[in-house]
Amino acid sequence: MKLNNLFFALAAAVMLWSCTSTEEHKIIKPLPAGYSADSLTDCTVPAVFSSDDFNMDSSSLTMTVYSEDYYDAVEVSQMQAGDTLVFQDRKVVVATIDDSDGILTINGGIEEGGAYLCGGEGGTYRSLQLDDHPVYSRLGRVTLPVADDLVIIDCGEDPDTPQDTITTDAGRYLKQATGWRRDFSELNTRVLIEHGVVTRIIRHWIP
Repeated sequence: MKLNNLFFALAAAVMLWSCTSTEEHKIIKPLPAGYSADSLTDCTVPAVFSSDDFNMDSSSLTMTVYSEDYYDAVEVSQMQAGDTLVFQDRKVVVATIDDSDGILTINGGIEEGGAYLCGGEGGTYRSLQLDDHPVYSRLGRVTLPVADDLVIIDCGEDPDTPQDTITTDAGRYLKQATGWRRDFSELNTRVLIEHGVVTRIIRHWIP
């Protein structure tokens, strides 16, 4: 009887240890975007499109919508070896964490198959690619109406060139763009949507 009791006690201890070990290792994911590609009403979104995606006949723009990847600061501060960080749609099992000058280097950084994080606003950490660009998640492709008074604030040819503000025939400006100006990227483009209508497109210069 004593042997049986000892066996059950050991079995229960093993089960309890297994459950505890599983719970200790967390999966840390980017925070929800706060908007959905299925319901874009009043928001500003990173987007990808080209001049060909603007339809002058229907006054509409088809674009792929993204969101910047942010993480809860509390979850990141409690992150430890064995946890999993979802980064660039990859599951990174945390082995090492190095905090230097406000940048967290996970598993040696992107070059070693790891990740970079830095402090963001409002109790968050921001994901970092190489060249300090944020990491973006693709939410979906949408087609939205464009306002008659669409405004485009476009970057210059280099960082020292003033921005151009187009308030008249902005759609025609898009259609007549040439070279690299035909393509808009989530890295440099923000689209303002008001009441489900595209009212402003802002593209800033990036290296």
